[in-house]
Amino acid sequence: MTDFRGAKIPTIYIDARRYEEIMKMICNQKEAVDTLLNIFHDGRHVFVDVQMKFLNTDLQENYLLYANNMIEFFESLSETGLISLAPDPSSISNSSNVFIIQLPKKELAEKALQIIRKNASNKVGLHEDFYDKRL
Repeated sequence: MTDFRGAKIPTIYIDARRYEEIMKMICNQKEAVDTLLNIFHDGRHVFVDVQMKFLNTDLQENYLLYANNMIEFFESLSETGLISLAPDPSSISNSSNVFIIQLPKKELAEKALQIIRKNASNKVGLHEDFYDKRL
């Protein structure tokens, strides 16, 4: 998570070199990013494939996340409608570089959170009201 003006923004940390490559490709231009959340689940395990297509370039990034252990990430995503990319903090020192992306449809993040809560077998961080006890 990244703190941005008092809000917790879910952050995907990537290799510092890859982050720099992305920033070089999009620097000095207005960038639109089409973000898609593909959800895969079997009733116990939930994976979310976060696809980011940078529309003014041929750049497309995919990040596969194991959502069972990332409930807070997806709660924040559904609340803010924002997601960020940042260089992995272990690979660099004293960096505050963060690229924040606004989701085109915040309600899709809210729907994704509902699916995750319903299907994740790891109930750590979940309140009883949010999941079907029969799972």
